[in-house]
Parts: sequence; structure tokens; C-alpha cells
Amino acid sequence: MIMKKYLQLLYALAIVILIGCTGDDALFDELAGSRVTVIIKGTFESTTDSSSIKDWDTAVLAPQSIDDSVNDMIKDNSETFPNTFMVDIAEMRLANYGGSDDKVAYDRQVFTAAVSDTDPFFNGQGVVLDCDDIKPGKRYGVVMLYIRKLIFDNAKQWYFDSSGNIMLDDAPEEIFHENDVYGFDFNQLMVNTYYDYLKQNYEDINRVFPLVVPIDGGLVVDKDDEIVIEIRLIIKNFVKLYEYDFYNDNGSRAAYHYWAVSDWLRAVEPDDVYMGGNLLGVARVYKKEEVATVNGSTASSGYVIAIPAIDMYGNPQTIADYFLNDDNPDWTRPTVYEPAAPLFPYSTVEGYLDYYLRYEQYKVEYNTFVDAVNDGSYATNWNAYDWYKHSLRLPPLVAHSNGSYTLTNVPYGQYLFYFVADADMPYGMLPDVDTISSYAGNPVTINGNAVVTFP
Repeated sequence: MIMKKYLQLLYALAIVILIGCTGDDALFDELAGSRVTVIIKGTFESTTDSSSIKDWDTAVLAPQSIDDSVNDMIKDNSETFPNTFMVDIAEMRLANYGGSDDKVAYDRQVFTAAVSDTDPFFNGQGVVLDCDDIKPGKRYGVVMLYIRKLIFDNAKQWYFDSSGNIMLDDAPEEIFHENDVYGFDFNQLMVNTYYDYLKQNYEDINRVFPLVVPIDGGLVVDKDDEIVIEIRLIIKNFVKLYEYDFYNDNGSRAAYHYWAVSDWLRAVEPDDVYMGGNLLGVARVYKKEEVATVNGSTASSGYVIAIPAIDMYGNPQTIADYFLNDDNPDWTRPTVYEPAAPLFPYSTVEGYLDYYLRYEQYKVEYNTFVDAVNDGSYATNWNAYDWYKHSLRLPPLVAHSNGSYTLTNVPYGQYLFYFVADADMPYGMLPDVDTISSYAGNPVTINGNAVVTFP
């Protein structure tokens, strides 16, 4: 009886194997998949070498890290740079150029990073995200991160008392990973851009759920490839303080002061609510066994940047295909925008006078705004501005140099190297294309460790 059952089992297994072999691949080949590691970083730099990652600049200064939206309750000396960054991601998907997508991380993922040069999220090492294997043979162009919350601590709440004095209120709180924490979730303000919020369908627009992060060069996984998908969100040295105006439960004029990513790309004007489009990211892919390290020196401190000499379609490219030019007429946000109505005054004579003066100015500005909207000129100008900003591409390979640098995990291939000095990339800004200098030896073929020196 036992032998009979054993033979039946072997017979069934043989049938399964034969069925599996009717296609182009044998059954066991079809079971072979990719081995994928996903790493997320909060740096402009791609290198894992911590000495080639620029240190945090935590000075609280206007206009460096204090935005011009902080215009009503100015308490510069009382503001504190954040100590902690909190991230909550619902899921992660990969999408191809046809628009279809595949889930590659089903589970919610939560992590906390110290605002420190030693934290993995900010020192180049990165935080590993859970990821399922990717089906071989498919081409993907973007990573989609379904971000639930992005929180910096050290947010504050201020209000005007009846005498017009700026007073500190209870610190703002959020729920993070089912616990109460002090801080402000700026992700909620990343949902719309300023102009999105003016549209009738603004509730249907969402720029961070998902956040679409382009994969430079795209992604195609071959069977048994051991690859790394590196996702970089520009957070380090790209953080500023903003003001969010409201009325508190006592009916007093109040404001949250919160920390969020820089508005270098899409300006946040005083009294704006939304700041979408400013969370910048890039992804790149490399095979663990086919990468090199590039070392070198530079005449001054700054950033070494490398881009593929040929894009994924076989076309030659330069740094102008990545960064923007602030001399472009579409760089500046349209000057006509919906003004915010002045907040009701605190109960002093000076307060009422200030309120009525602001209200008269508001009426003039609002009439100008209405005229621009009615004749269509505002929409035309905004769309040109927004599309130009949307054309920004972040480079896949970056290292910071204090005279020398190390650029790690450079996939084999041909590259163009560039350099931009620290002086041309102030805090909270990315470089203007006119300030970037090209390496004299371009293009550089990387098929092993190499040296690239900028005189």
C-alpha cells in the first residue's frame, strides 16, 4: 500500500513537471526570480561613503532656513531646528511607461531618522525597505511611494493675545505609528500646489499619494539578477521653516510654525496653504556585481555629479537635460496670485488700523487676481511655470567633496562628470545649470574603479 501511494506521488509530480515544461522555459527556470533590495535615503548624494556626504547645516537663520511665509508671527530666536524626521509609507509600486503598475511592497513601513550625520537615512547608507521580488522581463520607469505621513518635530504654535503680543501655545501633536508625537505632518500640505487648490476639482488632485519618483535609465530585471533600487528624497540641507495661519479655539489669530522641505522649486508665498511639488526624488538601479568606485579630488568644496552619456533611448545627453536655468522666463512663479484675506485683528486700536489697511490692499490685489483668472492669462502663465518646473531631473550619481571625494556603486558604462561649487549651491537650493562646470576628460568609461580629478 505504501509503495502504491509512493508511485502515485511520483506520477503526479511527473505530470506537473511535463506541464511546466510545455512553454519556453522549464518549470524550475520559471520559478527563478530576481533578488531585489530597496534602499531609501534622505540625501542629494548617492554615495555610501559618509565622508562624501555633506554635513547637516542646522542654523536657524532668515532667509537660509526660515521661509518668507513666516511673516505674521516672527520669532526667529525662539525657533529650534528639528531633531527627528518620521516617515510612514503605506505601500510601494513600480509602474511601466504604459501606465500599468505592480505592487512590490504590500506592507506599511514606518521608520524614524535622527537629524544627524550618523543616522543611516542621512549618512549615505540608507534605510532598507521591505520589497517583494520583481517579475523578470518587465520594464519600469517610476517608483510610486504611497506616503501617509512625513513629520518633523520642533513645530510650534503661536498666537496673538488681546494686547497684540505673540505668545507661545501648546506644541502641535500628530499620531505617528499609533502613538502621539510632537511635530507637524507636512505631507498633508504636499497634496496640492498653490494653483491646484484654486481648481474646482482640487480634492481629486494628489501629488504625494502616490509620490511618483522617476527611475533614471529605467528598470528591466533579468532572471537571477541581484539588484539594488536606490530611492533618494532630497531632505538633508533642504529643510525650511514655514507658517500656517489659522484661528485657534479661543478665536485668536494663530499660526503653526512647521518644518518641511525647501520651496526652491515652487515658491511658497506668504499666506499660502499648500506646497505640493516640492518633495523631490530620484531613483536609480544597479547590479551589485557590476559596479565600481570613482575617487578623485576637486579644487574647492562642492558636488561631483555624474550622468549617463546616453539616455535610455540611445540619445546623447548633457547636464542641461537635468537641471533648470533660472534665466528661463518660466522659472519665476506668476506674480498675480489670489491674496489671502487679512486675519481679524487683536483688540487694540493699532490692531484695527492695521487690519483695515490690510483689507484695502487685499481688495485691490483680489480684483487684479480676478481679472487675470477671467481672461485666462493666469492659467496660461501658471501652466508654463509648472511644466518647466516639472522638467527637473535629479542626477543619479552625486558625491560631496571637501577637496576629495568617493563615489560608490557606479554601474559600468559611459558617463559625463560635472562639478558645482558649494558657493553655487546655497542651503535649501539645487544648482542652476549655468553654475555647473564640465569635466575636461568627458566622456569617461567606467568598467572598474577609476579616478576623476577636477583641476
